[in-house]
Amino acid sequence: MVGVAEIVDFCDFLSPTPEEQAARDAAVHSVFDVIKYIWPACRPEVFGSFRTGLYLPTSDIDVVILESGIKNPQTGLYALSRALSQRGIAKKMQVIAKARVPIIKFVEKKSGVAFDISFDVDNGPKAAEFIKEAVLKWPQLRPLCLILKVFLQQRDLNEVYSGGIGSYALLAMIIAMLQNLSESRAYPEHNLGMLLVHFFDFYGRKLNTVDVGVSCKERGTFFLKSSKGFSSKGRPFLISIEDPQTPDNDIGKNSFNYIQIRSAFGMALSNLSNPKNILALGPNRSILGTIIRPDPVLLERKGGSSGDVTFSNLLPGAGEPLQTLNGEKQDILCNWQFDDEEPLPRGNGNAGDVSAQSSGRKRKSSSKGRHKKKKIKENVDVTKDWDEETFSKKEKSSRKKSSRHSHKHKDSNGYGYHHGGASWSR
Repeated sequence: MVGVAEIVDFCDFLSPTPEEQAARDAAVHSVFDVIKYIWPACRPEVFGSFRTGLYLPTSDIDVVILESGIKNPQTGLYALSRALSQRGIAKKMQVIAKARVPIIKFVEKKSGVAFDISFDVDNGPKAAEFIKEAVLKWPQLRPLCLILKVFLQQRDLNEVYSGGIGSYALLAMIIAMLQNLSESRAYPEHNLGMLLVHFFDFYGRKLNTVDVGVSCKERGTFFLKSSKGFSSKGRPFLISIEDPQTPDNDIGKNSFNYIQIRSAFGMALSNLSNPKNILALGPNRSILGTIIRPDPVLLERKGGSSGDVTFSNLLPGAGEPLQTLNGEKQDILCNWQFDDEEPLPRGNGNAGDVSAQSSGRKRKSSSKGRHKKKKIKENVDVTKDWDEETFSKKEKSSRKKSSRHSHKHKDSNGYGYHHGGASWSR
């Protein structure tokens, strides 16, 4: 079984160095300057993994703009994208305006850190405070979370929009497990190796997701999905996870690839606990390396307190490196048709008073009318609306693909194609 020291050392390796922390702090300061320039009286806040300290080297920084006074988030996103472009601090911008929560995504040029920014949705900061309190209460939460985030990320199962498990839902799952074990006193709380194995066993083999939901709120760990209206006739296999901040919200309902997630958990359980698998590794190979594969980011990283720890030294014999396909994106991507003559909103010091001051003057309509469509086509990729219909089509496509490949995979560790079958305990 994977050792406690191996998990702790790997988490130290993932933890940000002082230089990385300083670079992220500077990036946040730079982005906040642009936001405050447009809306001087607004209140931008960081939330998510950067605020809780549970971020990976590749994690985004989540920001919400509160009290901006704008009535239309789409207009605000457009204004912010223009300002970031004019300041020259952002690249690979995507404006996703017709999602349930409209956001702008971009990479801050100097640090290379990705940002997700939204407007006037305050549940993110509230959730971050809940998680920070949970980390203080459950010291095991941080190392387990980091290991599992890397595990899911390497299998493309960490993004909710593609059916994976998001960070908030994952944390709720871990907390629920820790609460349940604490009450039953089934495992020593300090044994991270046993806790990791138990997580894979519980969510990969034992939990009956058809009928039972998971909660980390107060002392109730499980509930009948039907009692909260969380059952789905078309997708009964979905995991249901009660949002600890909003109990009537199911934060697992969009993880439509849970069959693949469950299968990956089951394979991880076998790799970490099967005596034959462990003995076959030999004395010089890492047990944790059977579920964590070297990828380009991890291989290039120099971590640890002294900055001289490498992945190869930390998890020897972890297997062949994973390959990533990162295509270059255009500078600005939008999913709505905009009028380039529309003035940018600019706050005058009052959060509730947003005037129509433009960063540039209107050009003559005679020239603009002839070239407006051409300019939009050349400079902006207007993509399909990310509405509920689009998500539904994406989900159906993904489910068909998983059905076709249900018995195919690249290797026994769940990388590449994922198994479509899983054992369903009841």
